[in-house]
Amino acid sequence: MALTLERPLTDVLDPSLLAGNGPLVVQIHRALRNLILETVLLPWQTLSEKDVAACLEVSKTPVREAIIRLSEEGLIAVIPKSRTYVAPINLDRFLEGCFVRLQLESGAAKRAAAERSLEDVCNLKACLARQEEAIAAEDYTAFRHLDEEFHSLIIEAAKLPGVIQLLETAKVEIDRIRSLKQRLNIRATDRVLAQHRSITAAIADKDPAKAEEAMRAHLGSIETKVWELGENPEFWALFEAINRERPRFRLSA
Repeated sequence: MALTLERPLTDVLDPSLLAGNGPLVVQIHRALRNLILETVLLPWQTLSEKDVAACLEVSKTPVREAIIRLSEEGLIAVIPKSRTYVAPINLDRFLEGCFVRLQLESGAAKRAAAERSLEDVCNLKACLARQEEAIAAEDYTAFRHLDEEFHSLIIEAAKLPGVIQLLETAKVEIDRIRSLKQRLNIRATDRVLAQHRSITAAIADKDPAKAEEAMRAHLGSIETKVWELGENPEFWALFEAINRERPRFRLSA
């Protein structure tokens, strides 16, 4: 994977990204956010209101509002009257996100085991089946989306829908680092699927303690996350290359 000149916005932004529902500012926010979390838009890439608006064929006002929301999430840095750019990946926020996720999702798994319905269990098992299909097809992008769906289903089974929004905010750096790993084909899908099966079995058996334990084993401790990051020199080389201020580069496959 080579490090080359960054992709111009015209290569990654176009009106088709706004084909969803909801107010225009929400659609713009969602589109830019997804591109940042998927590391299509890399740290330090300039995002001027004028250029983004031109690419999306919208006025600058909703773009400005979307950028403000992204800056509040720490994904975009705004230097007044100077420059707006994608914020570098913050490792402290990554570790904080791992901690928050561990606490919220282990608690949600415990509650899901106590509160789940038969429909919840069926939904989890159906999601597992689709994960198996994605692995067999080597469709790791689909698997990543199904992984997100699996965890959301557990939170829904726990009757805690508001936790989903809390996690979306807490795990932005987790998502960006996971996207970088995917670029390097660093994955453990078979292990993840096995862990998902264990969590599902505990929830189906209505065993809160085992469900919480299985989720904690799945997500891992902060110490485990630090060790996982440190064990792959190729990842660190990539991370340091893209996170260093270098306004004119991108990744190419």
